[in-house]
Amino acid sequence: MNNPLPSQQRGLLAGMARSVLAGAAGGSLAALVVGCTLQIQGWIWGATVQRGLPSDRSLFWCLLWCGAIGVALSLLQRRHAGSSLPELQDTLAELRTAEGLNTQHGLRQVIGGMLALAGGGTLGPEALMTRLVAVVSHAIWKGADRDLLAAAMAGSLGLFRSPLLGGAALAGRQWQLIWRWLPGTIGGIAGFVAFHGLSDLGGGLRGVSYAWPADPTQRLGDLLAALIAGIAGWLAGQLIRRWRQWLQTLQLLESFWWIPIGTGLLIGLCLWGLPLAGFSGESQLKPLVLNEWRLDTAILMLSAVAKLLMVGLCLETGWRGGQFFPVVLASSALGIGLHQWLPWIGTIDSWSAGVVGGCLAVLLNSPLLGLILGLTLLQGHGAGALVIGLLVGLILQRRH
Repeated sequence: MNNPLPSQQRGLLAGMARSVLAGAAGGSLAALVVGCTLQIQGWIWGATVQRGLPSDRSLFWCLLWCGAIGVALSLLQRRHAGSSLPELQDTLAELRTAEGLNTQHGLRQVIGGMLALAGGGTLGPEALMTRLVAVVSHAIWKGADRDLLAAAMAGSLGLFRSPLLGGAALAGRQWQLIWRWLPGTIGGIAGFVAFHGLSDLGGGLRGVSYAWPADPTQRLGDLLAALIAGIAGWLAGQLIRRWRQWLQTLQLLESFWWIPIGTGLLIGLCLWGLPLAGFSGESQLKPLVLNEWRLDTAILMLSAVAKLLMVGLCLETGWRGGQFFPVVLASSALGIGLHQWLPWIGTIDSWSAGVVGGCLAVLLNSPLLGLILGLTLLQGHGAGALVIGLLVGLILQRRH
C-alpha cells in the first residue's frame, strides 16, 4: 500500500522552493526598478537629497521639473479610468476578490508611480513596489497561483528589513499560508540585498545611538511623553484621514484632468521653501535626529503638518504612491518638534516614536502591522513609546 506522505512532502518542498524563487524575483525586480527611480530622483534634485538633506535647486528648477512631471502624469492618466497607481492596501484587497488582479493598466500605473517618486512627490515607494511585483507575477503565472503571487509580494516587502512584515501584511487569508509567504519573504530579502536595494531604502534611524535614561524619574517622563505623543499622533492620523476624505468628495482628478500639474507646481514650491514637506522621507529622519539639519521648531512643526497634507493631496490628485514612509517621517518630525517645545519631559525617542504609534493606529487596520512597521522603520528606537502610542491611538480610535 502506497504511503501518500512522501508525495505530499515533495509537493510541499516544491511549493516552498517556488515561493523562494518567486520572492527572490519580486525582491530583485523591486530593488532594480525603485533603485533606478531613486537614481533619477538624485539626478534631478541633487545628491544631498539622497542623504536626507534639502535640495539646493532654484525655485525655477523646482517649478519646471515638478510642473513637467505633472503634465506627464496628466497625459498618462487622461481618458484612462483606473490608470493611476493603487495604494498597497488596494492591491491586497484586489487580490482577494473573486476576479483577482486587474492588470489592464498595469504599465501605466507603474510608470506613473515612478514619475511621481522621481519628481519629489510626498510619497513612499511601497505602493509602486507591490504593484510592480503583483502585475509582473500575475503576467508570469496568469493568475493561476495566488499563493505564488502572495509570496512574491511578501518578498517585495523586504525593503523594510523585516521578514515578519510580509506575513503581517498578507496573513489571515486561507490562500496565504506560512509555507508560502515566509519562504517568499526570505527569498525577497535575498533578492533585494543582491541588487543593493537596502542601501537605498528603509534607512530609518540606523546609526543613531540609543538614549535610554537610567534615572527612574526620567523613565516616568518618557511614559508621560509617550502618552501625550500618542494623542498627538492620533490627531495627526485623523488630520490626514479627514483631509483625504474631504478631497475625495471634491473629485478633483475626475473633474479636472490637468489637476496633477497644479499639484506638481505646489510640490515644487514646497521643495524650495519647505524641503521637509517633499519626498518620501525615509532618509530625512536621521539628519533631523542628529541635528545635521537644523530647523527652527515652528518651521519643523509647520513642515511636518505640511507633509501630512501633501501626502493626501498627492494621492487624491494623480501623484500616486505609498503613504507610510512620509507619514512616519512627518509623525517623527512632529514628535521632535514637541520635544523641543517640552524638553523637560521625556526624550526625543519617546516623543518621536509615540507620535508614530498614534498615527499608525489610525491609518492601519492591523495593530500588528503597525507595530512591526514602526519598529522596523525606527530601527527599534523608542520601542516602548511606540507601543504606548499605538495603544493610545487604538483606544481613541475605538472611542471616536
